[in-house]
Amino acid sequence: MFIPYRFRTDLTQITYCATVQSRSLVRIAVNCLEKYRRKLIRDINRNLRIVIERPEVDAVHDFRVGVKRLTALYYFLHDIDPAIEARRILKPYRRLFKSIGNIRDRHIALELIRNPAEAGAGNIKTMTRAVEVSIRENYRDFGKQIERKQPLSIRSPTLNATGISTAAILRHKPRVLEKLLQQVLQVEKNLHADIWHGKRILLKRYHHVLDAFQYCPGHALDEAEIKQIRVLEQLLGDWHDRVVTIELLQALPIVDSARQSLIAELKRQDKTLLDAARIYLHKFADWHAR
Repeated sequence: MFIPYRFRTDLTQITYCATVQSRSLVRIAVNCLEKYRRKLIRDINRNLRIVIERPEVDAVHDFRVGVKRLTALYYFLHDIDPAIEARRILKPYRRLFKSIGNIRDRHIALELIRNPAEAGAGNIKTMTRAVEVSIRENYRDFGKQIERKQPLSIRSPTLNATGISTAAILRHKPRVLEKLLQQVLQVEKNLHADIWHGKRILLKRYHHVLDAFQYCPGHALDEAEIKQIRVLEQLLGDWHDRVVTIELLQALPIVDSARQSLIAELKRQDKTLLDAARIYLHKFADWHAR
């Protein structure tokens, strides 16, 4: 009996179809990553234009988040192929990122100072004015960078321009993620502040790489894992906010009881948040071990 060619299911045809499908998925995944990169760049530059006009709180925050996502993407590519020098790609913007980061740190400090639960009944006006002055000073420094013709827009090479093999991205993705995850989950007996800070950065990088692939076929996020990541990120983020705010308060040219009282309260919360983070880190490690 004659079987039309389109209905033949011999091994060669099946292998060919599987190969074509595999190549198609690789192209789709890389296209998804490139679309993700382009959207990041658009959002980062939109927020940068707003910040150039004024230090708007949400724009400063969103700019920093976008930069961290972009950084995670290029460090991911660097881990696949060290010839892609993430540091060199991002170096032209390092001072700009740091300058806006300083403004964001002071925005966070203001939020904590103005929170009645943090400040207690003390007089916060002096501290508030001092931090607001510091914000204006840092924004002036940012303005000087713009005047010196620092980059007014952020640019980064496309995935094709990096020269990385499209298949290599998918082939090495599990290895890179596993390496990041193991660094996060490694629990030492004495975790001091620097180690916690490193884990916080690595956890965010791990999360951002997962997010970069979330719209690519076959790379759906594990919601159970993302939920745990967000809890741990929140705890470590709140802890870091207090560490930075304490440093800022200690550096302010004022001496009053309200400041000392607030610093003491933030230090108490600092310890509570780290204790909770340690518990959730163990839970996260146990979940991955199952």
